[in-house]
Amino acid sequence: MDYLRKQKYILQLFVRVHQPNMYTELKTIGDNYDVEANLNKYQDPRVVKDFLACYKKGLLPRGEIFSVLCHPHMEQAIKMFDLFYSARDWDTLLKTACWARDRVNEGQFVYALTVALLHRQDTQNVVLPPIYEIYPHFFVDAETIQKAYEARMEGMIPKPISETKTVVIPTQRNTTWHTVNPEQKLTYFSEDVGLNTYYTYFHLMYPFWFTAKNYGLNLDRYGELFYYTQQQLLARYNLERLSVGLPEVDILLFDKPITLGGYIDFQTGYSSTLRYQNGLEVPIRPDNVVFQDESYVMIQQIEDIERRLREAIDFGYVTSRDGSKVSIYEFRGIDILGSLIESFGQSVNFQYYGNLYHMLKALVSRVVDPVHKHNVAPGTLENFMTVVRDPVYFQVCKCIDVIFQKYKKFLGRYTRDELSFPGVKIESVDFDKLVTYFDNFDIDLMNAINVNNIEEAQRLRIYARQQRLTYKPFTYKVVVNSDKETNVMVRVFLGPKYDITGQEIDLDTRRRYMIELDRFPYKIVSGKNEIVRNSHDSTVIAKDHNTYMELMTKVEFGLRGKTVLIDEIVNQCGFPERLLLPRGNKNGLPLTFFVMVTPYDGPMTQLPTAYVSCGVGYNNMYPDMKPMADTTCECCLLLKRGNMAFLTFSAYERLLLHA
Repeated sequence: MDYLRKQKYILQLFVRVHQPNMYTELKTIGDNYDVEANLNKYQDPRVVKDFLACYKKGLLPRGEIFSVLCHPHMEQAIKMFDLFYSARDWDTLLKTACWARDRVNEGQFVYALTVALLHRQDTQNVVLPPIYEIYPHFFVDAETIQKAYEARMEGMIPKPISETKTVVIPTQRNTTWHTVNPEQKLTYFSEDVGLNTYYTYFHLMYPFWFTAKNYGLNLDRYGELFYYTQQQLLARYNLERLSVGLPEVDILLFDKPITLGGYIDFQTGYSSTLRYQNGLEVPIRPDNVVFQDESYVMIQQIEDIERRLREAIDFGYVTSRDGSKVSIYEFRGIDILGSLIESFGQSVNFQYYGNLYHMLKALVSRVVDPVHKHNVAPGTLENFMTVVRDPVYFQVCKCIDVIFQKYKKFLGRYTRDELSFPGVKIESVDFDKLVTYFDNFDIDLMNAINVNNIEEAQRLRIYARQQRLTYKPFTYKVVVNSDKETNVMVRVFLGPKYDITGQEIDLDTRRRYMIELDRFPYKIVSGKNEIVRNSHDSTVIAKDHNTYMELMTKVEFGLRGKTVLIDEIVNQCGFPERLLLPRGNKNGLPLTFFVMVTPYDGPMTQLPTAYVSCGVGYNNMYPDMKPMADTTCECCLLLKRGNMAFLTFSAYERLLLHA
């Protein structure tokens, strides 16, 4: 019962965060709580004093747009997180959250509280409502939101209080007038609510400012996971581009107008068609915009940081803050490099190496008003919930990928003996026919519409109906012969076979476009083993989140004494199951599968969904210690060397010849 009440309160805290709290019990708790008078209820009273000093000085006002790339905004959000995270127990956390709910900026509140809930040990089992229901404005176009407001204002709420009214509004994003720009062919992927939710929760699970040492948490293989995630997202996006006949993504060029890298005909102006809750439009980026220095980020600064990173790769070490040399070709090398590029919390020297990833996003996001002359609202790349929608974001991913590819070329080769698995051989692999299609998906817009009270909200349900890509579930069979009984890890990858011109892609190129479909432990016996696996069991993916109404209904049933399963989701940040396969086409999309079996000495328990993206349990640990960042790119990773692995094409080709 304590858990159910905890779950109920958290769900209620996220309802209509732009309006004052409508739940009387929570509002009363907040109004009667004095943070300053309860310093002893926090693990670090200095954190509380620091936040209160900032609060009294003046935080970002409610109703203003919160941007994760705006330094003052983030500094305040971090102080708010510290306050929530420092609460000694659940009761103190609840009172603090109820107090902050109506007194701080709603964007900062949601960000800070969500990160705290994901990392506090006493809230690990709590299920959060889908982020697209907390903030529908970041996932649904402005035209649909406007129709929802009109439905509310036109008196569609029925007169008898016992009646309810449901309104379903089809979104117009896929209508023909959007297809003039070839990039709009990919909105089904880049604007998918599941994909943007995945990206959002990943960065909430792994905040770029987080310092594991300060918070007593182990963000296992943080920098390595960052690279793995970015590379996989880029590979998946390139597969989607291939399916609709578009060329792969190229890097950003600072000295030329923003186009799709070297493809001059593919201009990357972008209109998200989104509108912030306060009425401001997310800015449109015209075609052929030229990069300019931004108030906080200069082009020369980015180029200097890129040069420093490349020099570190050439020299084989990075320079820490105290001037000592830290090797990047020894243990944890790729983890160190990933943290340099993405983070300032985990970086060994943020002052010198900056955080290239976020600097690139800031430069692109503010390109239409770089010096804030016209006070333009933040662009799509300044918000984790909208960044994946913009085609240019994948060019940012490409810039990051190029640096990592350079790094991996310097890693040592494996010998055949290191790569071999004596006595174990894959005999065959068989897949079902793969089918993708579109179906309808409804998004609850309840938090987008202001109401007078909770009773009014319960009588009117408004949904946005989108078409989302999905696939027909499939099974595959891997036949393995072994001369012994042993534990193994099975990895399954998928990639392209031909480029957009119809030419077969060579192995060295193809390996960089592989996406990981599944990874699971298996105990093989001596003799023939038939490993049959269903796509639903993949540890890469997570199912669609339960809606707020589904979660609250289950909680209410539980509070009345009935047994309920709250949610099957173990981790919030899994890649959406619907997008496990790239979109097919009428002629069929030729693909390449790669299956490998490697030795495994970890626990043989069933891995949870989204294990590959999120790790396992508290502190997000990974029982399989083989490098994740190279599995998809090299496709031949079998053994660990330090915390890295690399196989050049020549070694790969030699292995095939031996086979």
